[in-house]
Amino acid sequence: MAEKASPAGRSTGRYVTKADVARQPRTTVRDSKNGEFTVALPSKSVQALNPRKSGVRAVMEVLSERITESRESGRRTGFWVEVDPKGQPRVHAKATIADDARQAGNDRADDADDLDAALAAARERGRLRVAEILAGDEMLSADAFAELLGVSRVTVNAKRQRHEVLAVDGARRGFRFPAWQVDENGKPFAAIPQLFDKLGDSPWAVYRFLVQRHPELEGATGVDALRQGRTDEVLEAAESLAAGALG
Repeated sequence: MAEKASPAGRSTGRYVTKADVARQPRTTVRDSKNGEFTVALPSKSVQALNPRKSGVRAVMEVLSERITESRESGRRTGFWVEVDPKGQPRVHAKATIADDARQAGNDRADDADDLDAALAAARERGRLRVAEILAGDEMLSADAFAELLGVSRVTVNAKRQRHEVLAVDGARRGFRFPAWQVDENGKPFAAIPQLFDKLGDSPWAVYRFLVQRHPELEGATGVDALRQGRTDEVLEAAESLAAGALG
C-alpha cells in the first residue's frame, strides 16, 4: 500500500498497489473438481487454517460437490460446519440445518398422509362390513320385524326410539332389526333396554356385544346366553365391558 500525501505532508489515504497484493498472505486449498488453487486470506486466517489443512480440504470438497449438485438440479443446496473447541472443523455434508428442518417437516407430512390413508382405508372397511351385516338374512326391515312381532310398523319404530328393540342402520339400507333378538315367546329380549344403558346408548355397541363371545359368559355370545336365561350374567358382562372401556 502506498501513502497518498496531503499538501501539509499528512497521510490522508492509501492506494492499493500490485506489490501490496503480492505481499498479502495466501493459503493453498484443493477443490476436488477444479484442482489446487490459491486464495488470498488475512494473516490471522492463514494462521488458523494452516494447522488444519485436512479440515479445509474437506470443506472445499463438499462445497464443490454442492455447487455441482445445485447446477445440475436447479435447486438451492448447502452444508454446514461445526468447529470444536480445538478449532477443528467438522463438515456435515448431507444437508444444511434448514434442509434437516424441511426434511423433518416432510417426514411429518408423510406420516400424516400415511395416517390419513390408513384411517380412510379403515373407514372403507368399516362401511363394507356394515353393508355386509345389514344385508344378512337375519336383518329385517321395519315392516318385516313388525310382522314378526305381530304389531304395526309405527309400534316398532316407537320401540326402537325407546331402545326396547335393537335396530342398526347404514347409509343406504336404513334401519335393520336383527331377528335373533326375539325369544321363543315371540318377544324381544327384556334385557335390551338395560344393555343400551350399560353400553353407552349405542345400537352398534349393543349389536357387537350380543354377537361376540365373552370370557365372562364362558365363551358364549350375548345372544346365546340370553337364550339360556342367563340375563343377570349377560348384564354383568356388559357392565364389566363398559367399565374396561372407560378405564
